[in-house]
Amino acid sequence: MQDALLLLELDTMTCRQTARRLRGEAIYCRIQAADEALDSEKLADCRGLVLCGAQTGEPAEIPGLEGLLSAGLPVLALGDAALTVCVAMGGGLGAKLTEPGVQRVQFAAGDPVTGELDISERWLPVCRFMQPGSGAVPLGQAEGGVLAIRGAQLPVYGFAFEVEQNDPDGMRILCNFAEAVCGCTPWWSTDAFVLRATEEISQFADGGDAVCAVSGGVDSAVCAMLAKRAIGSRLHCIFVDTGLLRPGEAEWVTSIFRSLGIEVNCIDARDEFVEALKGQRDQREKEKLVFARLRAILRREVSRLPEVRIVLQGTNYSDSLERELPFPVEFGSVRVRIMEPVRDLFKDEIRRVAETIGLPEEIAQRQPFPGSGLALRVYGEVTEEKLAILRQADAIYREEIERAGQQKKLWQYYALLADNPVPEQDDVLIVLRAVQVAMGGVAAARLPSDLLERCADRIAKEVPRVRRVLYDLTRSRTLAKSLL
Repeated sequence: MQDALLLLELDTMTCRQTARRLRGEAIYCRIQAADEALDSEKLADCRGLVLCGAQTGEPAEIPGLEGLLSAGLPVLALGDAALTVCVAMGGGLGAKLTEPGVQRVQFAAGDPVTGELDISERWLPVCRFMQPGSGAVPLGQAEGGVLAIRGAQLPVYGFAFEVEQNDPDGMRILCNFAEAVCGCTPWWSTDAFVLRATEEISQFADGGDAVCAVSGGVDSAVCAMLAKRAIGSRLHCIFVDTGLLRPGEAEWVTSIFRSLGIEVNCIDARDEFVEALKGQRDQREKEKLVFARLRAILRREVSRLPEVRIVLQGTNYSDSLERELPFPVEFGSVRVRIMEPVRDLFKDEIRRVAETIGLPEEIAQRQPFPGSGLALRVYGEVTEEKLAILRQADAIYREEIERAGQQKKLWQYYALLADNPVPEQDDVLIVLRAVQVAMGGVAAARLPSDLLERCADRIAKEVPRVRRVLYDLTRSRTLAKSLL
């Protein structure tokens, strides 16, 4: 795609937040894993490189750095990546200050990246000063040393800090680099994406039909709506009732799509999935079994539609960056191609597209639900009885959350079921979980105690076999990648 920046992912959180901020300023950018080779094809339509490092005060490991610096493209190194670039250009590193604090940075006048910036206050968790060699000159000076450099001969910039949240000076640096140095134009927008996506779907379908497997989630719903715009009645939507869904989910999904003018073929495969999961207790194996069955059903349904040319999948940008997608499908047919219309979008961008193309709020803002459904929310073997217990407990929990008006503050809220650890007791435990997202990290939400008490009382009284109701406050060590 023309007129783009390429972001090298040295630190996941920094890189994805930088990408979202650039796109928020209408600058299109793509992310490349640091360990993937950069060939001429990948660089052909890029106007500049951004090396996104963390901020630990230690130089980042950047594979093929010499080639990146000599590729002829402008380079912007952030955080620890700037330290590495400084050393590669003949410089050194100064003292590392481990006490968090504010550094007042005086920028040199007249540079296109810093523009009209004079003095900027930067809060740094750690601080490592740079000592430019012959290949670079100081661009930003703090009291203790240099925190920003630029190449003496090459269009290379290094800032030993990250762009913070709500950071006008940092955003000015990013935008100045993109526009003034790289020559990017701010063309990226929701409307531009919708126009391009509908044109591509129509082109790929080439007069034939398309199949889209919908789940009720926003990713697949956006794919379906874009395809409806592109090819109209030649779109065939499929919804698989796995028996691992929440109460009334299949009916809800089909009614929502019908109200949008899209007919959905609802396939009842409940017995297939419960039978496939029988006796299986390992969470990873359960997920594999569910996705294997979904792939088989999709292949079977596509084979019944001879005019199908494309199958649409709701792979989003965060999914594609993980490189191990849970739901790849191979059809073994030259007539059928996989197309991923929202592959270039982060989750928040997909939600904006959903609103633009007229999807109702209950779809556009729907919280993530795993493709494997409730299979992974049952710890241990999945049975019809356990699923029924979990559905009832989850429905009560969701009802109380929404009645208390807490749902808009939360990224996810759901119930899990675990076997009673006391072997002689045939009861189960219900574990409630609610999480919030801050700076890409996932943390347990601190719900009001009276709300939790109501949930526990109702579940214990109304749901059979529930011995205890627990609330999980464990801090997650993962990133909320669906938001990043």
